[in-house]
Amino acid sequence: MTQIIEIKKGTSQENALFISPTQCKTWKIQQGETKTIQFGTKEIPCTIYHRENLYDDECILSAEAWDELYIPFSLNVTVEYDMVDRIYLGPIIGIFTAGFTGSILRPIGERSFLFAKYIHAAQTSGSIAFVFGSHHIHWNEGVVEGYTFLKSGWKKIKLPIPNVVYDRLPNRKTEKHPSYSEVRERLQTDYDIPWFNPGFFSKSSIYDQLIRLPHVNKFLPVTIASPTQEEIKKFVHDHKHVYIKPKNGSLGLGIHQIIFDEKDNFYYCRFRDHTRNRLRRYSSLSRLLKTQFPSGYDHLVIQQGIDLLKYQNNPIDFRVHTNKDEFGNWKISAIAAKIAGTGSVTTHVKSGGHVKSVNEIWSDLQLNKSLLEDLKKAAISLTLAIDETTDGHVGEIGFDLGIDEEENVWMFEANSKPGRTIFSHPKLKKEDHLTRKMPMTYAAYLYQEAIQDMKSNSQMPI
Repeated sequence: MTQIIEIKKGTSQENALFISPTQCKTWKIQQGETKTIQFGTKEIPCTIYHRENLYDDECILSAEAWDELYIPFSLNVTVEYDMVDRIYLGPIIGIFTAGFTGSILRPIGERSFLFAKYIHAAQTSGSIAFVFGSHHIHWNEGVVEGYTFLKSGWKKIKLPIPNVVYDRLPNRKTEKHPSYSEVRERLQTDYDIPWFNPGFFSKSSIYDQLIRLPHVNKFLPVTIASPTQEEIKKFVHDHKHVYIKPKNGSLGLGIHQIIFDEKDNFYYCRFRDHTRNRLRRYSSLSRLLKTQFPSGYDHLVIQQGIDLLKYQNNPIDFRVHTNKDEFGNWKISAIAAKIAGTGSVTTHVKSGGHVKSVNEIWSDLQLNKSLLEDLKKAAISLTLAIDETTDGHVGEIGFDLGIDEEENVWMFEANSKPGRTIFSHPKLKKEDHLTRKMPMTYAAYLYQEAIQDMKSNSQMPI
């Protein structure tokens, strides 16, 4: 039995939980019975009493039990009773990240506002969420000293080790630090805690996973990882229009577009140099490669260029977010069009691109509505394929998809920790809210799954 209940701190020193008479009847608990109360990874036996003056959506936990369970303040959480001997309070959702400032006003710097929104989304659905890093865990006590967000602002609190962890590490460099992988392994191995979105996707790994699957490999431009110079030369002459990009890049950094013009026999290279979009012309491909890629090609991938649909003569691609919902099912949570800036190699806003809602683009370009359905179906098919071929719990994916001039759908990128630039568009407020709420409801789903596993294991014969 599950419901959202407000938990308040009492004054009694006995380990006790006070609930309404109706709750006692609903849960079939006799006055004076002892049940184990669990909050995060902490638990304590409590005697159950009913009080006439309590509402059905509130309960009081004695002061001693409250302190033992490290409940930080009165809160609304999901309460589940397994009808045997255990009452679960939660879930506690830990948002794991790095880059803490030490300031209570903005504990995670510029990302503090985003994390506050995640925490608020959890609160509205009967969960408590907080942000923490590897240095916040007190292993001996089994508690974490992290940050949560309340109406009064950010607050530093101590909580039990969480029921679920949402991985929001900011970049690949941080992810490679030994302390972060050690925390993940220890929480998963020693505490059996579900940890979702573990790890940034590798472009070449995702390509290798999908190219073997006939129902989705049609969406993949031809791609070669760590190409040799001879492979690059053949690739450019075969396709005439290609992209060379870092295997593990992000935000469009380091991407080069190469176009071979057969008429004038020149090679054109478009790229971004710090704050400027650049275009260079070369009479020799060997010279282009030597100049633009002096460090070699081991860390790069080369990809077939696609002649995309254009808006005001600038290429368009689409950012599509997919998320797992409260039932663990994949849904499309946001779609937006990204229009390349003049002379830009990508559609990223920092390179001069801008965002439009899908309705705006479809109306302006008078595109067939069935094409939008094709885009959505492709996103879901790709999502399911990645989820099925990736280790761990994947809870969200951000795709960069394109539609060519013949109305074929293509996948350029899949990101496990998608950026949120598109949500600056005023017509994407609903999607902004949804993509923050869904990771929290999916975390609650993983929590429920873990409870069911515990129940099943406890009922197994020894």
